[in-house]
Amino acid sequence: MFSLHWISSPSTLIYRPVSTIDRRTRRKQVLRQKILDVSREILLSQGFAALTMRRVAEAIDYSPAAIYLHFQSREEIAQELCFAGLRQLYERLQSVTAKDPGTRLSGYARAYLEYAQSDPETYRLIFMAGPQLSKAVFTHRDSGGSSEAAFGLIVAAFTELSIGSKKADGKPIELAELLLASVHGLASLRIACSQALTSDEFRLAQLVTEKITKTEEKISRKDAKAQRETANGHE
Repeated sequence: MFSLHWISSPSTLIYRPVSTIDRRTRRKQVLRQKILDVSREILLSQGFAALTMRRVAEAIDYSPAAIYLHFQSREEIAQELCFAGLRQLYERLQSVTAKDPGTRLSGYARAYLEYAQSDPETYRLIFMAGPQLSKAVFTHRDSGGSSEAAFGLIVAAFTELSIGSKKADGKPIELAELLLASVHGLASLRIACSQALTSDEFRLAQLVTEKITKTEEKISRKDAKAQRETANGHE
């Protein structure tokens, strides 16, 4: 015979009813995450061409109609995965905290390549899957603005190098784009055609970074010298 002592005894437990709306929202969130997780698995194992709404639905034992309630197309799913990848890339760059801007830029280049190697399929999806998807990713701001923030870190480092220079305001941006183009080229070659690289891409990225930063430092010193000579001439 069981005891009913718990009915009359004071309890420290507080019952908080969960509303139907809360449960429904939770179920939607869980299903959305399942869709993304399965899509990522398909992407990593079989590539973007294999990612279809029907295949995702079959993998999670739902109807395709249920998938369309969360994402309108496979491109939209891929876009969400790209945004997650860009946030991870930004976190890697953000972890580089060297005080010297030149050293920091070298660290950014290395962190970029490390990310590409750690998740090549997501990297391929973000930057190499096709112009339509790339346009969708880079013309629609992701939830944290990660791509802009990552680029801003690189621009800020070049801005520190160019302090005192009379060059156009856009110069740090141009240098940042040059560095990104260089490391992206190295990452892409390693992923898509590794035989094209006979040298270590990390070493090549270091050489490129040194060339760019030393050129900028040389320009800044030259401008500073010209300013001093001009000032002395007016005395």
